[in-house]
Amino acid sequence: MRFQPFNIFGRLLASAVVVAGFYLLWLGFVESNLVKAILGGVLIPAGLYLMVSSRRKEIQRESESNDPAEIATDESE
Repeated sequence: MRFQPFNIFGRLLASAVVVAGFYLLWLGFVESNLVKAILGGVLIPAGLYLMVSSRRKEIQRESESNDPAEIATDESE
């Protein structure tokens, strides 16, 4: 497996979106600001979606890099 900086950047970006969402949600409740609370509530699932999609792309790249011809089955017996 080789180093891919965009995978790390995607994960960090997704984590930052989730953290920002929780912060805005908390701030919305503390300040009684409905707009901040709604924005925070929207950012949390969006960040989780970004996390899952970046991991899914990484798994897909790893599975595509594996050559299926390497798995040889000996059916001559």
